[in-house]
Amino acid sequence: MTDANPTADSGATDDAQVAHVLSSMLDLTQAAHLRDEMVRIAGRGGIVLDASGVERMSTPCVQILLAAARGAQAANKPFKITQASELFLTALAELGLQDEFDNWME
Repeated sequence: MTDANPTADSGATDDAQVAHVLSSMLDLTQAAHLRDEMVRIAGRGGIVLDASGVERMSTPCVQILLAAARGAQAANKPFKITQASELFLTALAELGLQDEFDNWME
């Protein structure tokens, strides 16, 4: 992720989990790094993502987030996306995945 502090945590949720701030640019060049981050975060427990700063999101990154969500669900771990930006929501809608992701949105 290309943000100055890509692993910055933004604050606690009601589960006392800390939200991982997603990079503003989730494009193809960031897909492998995003995958690695999801694996790392999932290893600690549930996943809470702050999507407020997402300005660009490619299909591979959406696929990675979907896989992370389904993996967490299969492991009975929480997966949440908070404060989704308009661009984040638009990307999901354009891919026909808005209903799927609504399950994980706060």
